[in-house]
Amino acid sequence: MHDIPYNLRHRVASAAEAASLIENGHTLAIGGYTSAGYPKAVPRELLARKRDGEALTVNLLSGSMAGQVDEILTDLVGCRVPMFESPSMRRAVNERRTIFIEQQIAKLPRLLRSGALGRIDVTLVEAMGFTEEGHLIPTSSVGLMPLLLEMADQIIVEINSAQPIGLEGVHDVFLPGNPPDRRPIPLEHPAQRIGEPFVRVDQDKIRYIVRTDEPDQAPEPEPLSGIMVQVTNQLLNFLEIETARRWPRGLPPIQSGVGNLAYRLVSALGQSAFKDLTFFCGTLNEAGIELLLAGQAIAASTSAVQMTPRVTEIIRAHGADLKKSLVIRNQEVTNDVEPAARLGILALNTGLEVDIYGNVNTSHIGGTHVVNGLGGGANFAQNSELSIVLLPSSVKGGAISGIVPMTPHVDIGEHDVDILITEQGVADLRGKDNIECASAIIDNCAHPAYRENLRKYLDRAVASVGGHHPHLLGEAFDWHLKLRETGSMAD
Repeated sequence: MHDIPYNLRHRVASAAEAASLIENGHTLAIGGYTSAGYPKAVPRELLARKRDGEALTVNLLSGSMAGQVDEILTDLVGCRVPMFESPSMRRAVNERRTIFIEQQIAKLPRLLRSGALGRIDVTLVEAMGFTEEGHLIPTSSVGLMPLLLEMADQIIVEINSAQPIGLEGVHDVFLPGNPPDRRPIPLEHPAQRIGEPFVRVDQDKIRYIVRTDEPDQAPEPEPLSGIMVQVTNQLLNFLEIETARRWPRGLPPIQSGVGNLAYRLVSALGQSAFKDLTFFCGTLNEAGIELLLAGQAIAASTSAVQMTPRVTEIIRAHGADLKKSLVIRNQEVTNDVEPAARLGILALNTGLEVDIYGNVNTSHIGGTHVVNGLGGGANFAQNSELSIVLLPSSVKGGAISGIVPMTPHVDIGEHDVDILITEQGVADLRGKDNIECASAIIDNCAHPAYRENLRKYLDRAVASVGGHHPHLLGEAFDWHLKLRETGSMAD
């Protein structure tokens, strides 16, 4: 890694000066993926301008969630695409103070290139430094950085010295291009390298370079409830049986999402008898890095690594060794359907609720109020070798059932769920028709307090309506209405 190229040194500036490039009404694209590799200094200067009374509103676009940036910029974001990671942004979106264009992140490259999301005035990214040829070396994520740089009118780069030098050489950037000339993605193993360890950039677009020294603020995992421990145990028991039946060489590459449950699922795999684990996912958490370090995992392909203090310590001490097994890619590879289908991934996703036929709501409370956004779970579920959805059978002390007659919002369709797991048990939906699926879900996954009412609902629907997918449209959402009125779905 080299310092700032000589021909760009006159563009080194303070964060405040760089922020002056961003004007009211601009579309600002930012690098980063979940809580990894996002810019830190310039967003705070934008907030300072807003608080000083300047009329400043931007449209904010990124490849995924964007860590602390969403929280910092909430008050000056007029439109957000495609996800967010902030309680303040959540309130702004649900109160319609901020327009939210929710989108599957696998579709973003196509939408951007088609012009459907408009032009990008400024792209702001974080990097470790430059290559000798003047290209950018990413930090803890790649995400959509290559495309956002390509499409930007102007670019600001934050060079962050707080990111561990052990990340250099971990990246692998492959650009498949645009249809009809799009190239196949020749990925046959999660650890395989098919691209370049840097991101190419048009230096003429770089207007400012800002030096920073600030680590990512990755969320620390919280202890799981007893119920979620039981969910995890149900998963491990199922995987042991499934492995003995059909995977003699061990588990296929694992995709898990973000958040506390994803962390604990990966941790639980580390305490199991499974060996030679591999991962193919959007974000790799601390538990995954620990498995690589211990040798229980032999390969991990991801678009971001969540840099907790422990992960930072590991990469500083063992970065050279991890380069053999850890690859940070751009999301045009990690979230594309082609490698997911070719590798035959095991998709582990969670939901807020599931209906009796297996439709999953992952993003909207009561079908109306968004939590963070859809993300990439549906793409992985649809193109996986085995799609598993996990959730508790009830929450809020039993006031809310995780299994409902009909979910008012669907992110993962019933046809893309093979296995449903709650702490109550496992529903194997493969090879079943809709009514058989409903019976399996009710009998194996529903909480006992709700099981009888779910069964009665299904029986009445079959008897009075019939058809392939029976629903009582006059009462399908009665549970949600009761929850809104009384605070509980229970009788």
